[in-house]
Amino acid sequence: FDERSWYPLGRVVGGTVYPGIMVTAGVIHNVMHAISLPLDIRNICVFLAPFFSTLTAYATYLLTAEVHSKAAGLLAAGFMGIAPGYISRSVAGSYDNEGIAIFLLMFTFYLWIKSVKLGSAWYATLAAIFYFYMVAAWGGYVFITNMIPLHAL
Repeated sequence: FDERSWYPLGRVVGGTVYPGIMVTAGVIHNVMHAISLPLDIRNICVFLAPFFSTLTAYATYLLTAEVHSKAAGLLAAGFMGIAPGYISRSVAGSYDNEGIAIFLLMFTFYLWIKSVKLGSAWYATLAAIFYFYMVAAWGGYVFITNMIPLHAL
């Protein structure tokens, strides 16, 4: 329990810290060292959100192209790239959960829609893995949890 955070109520650290972003930075750091690109962990943390924002734009394109059309996907990716709410969460140095969580959200939805359309267990398994990753990285998953089951109905 941290009584100095979220004053005056305090904060239960175990219930409010999500390991996904830290594990992501650690894995990228280890992979870069394994392929002889020694990047400092600090630099990885600084550029993690901008890197994942590019992946978010691509995931938004994939999701929208799957649901509607490629032209709509390009438009949606463009809108994601200029959305002020997302820009503020994906600037260099913003080492926060939303930096990777929005990508995971969009990509999970894309994989879910793809699995439903194709009836593919492979895409369903990937959707479950990315959903687990999103839960491990972001507390906002609780607001999204019921969207996939509601769609399944």
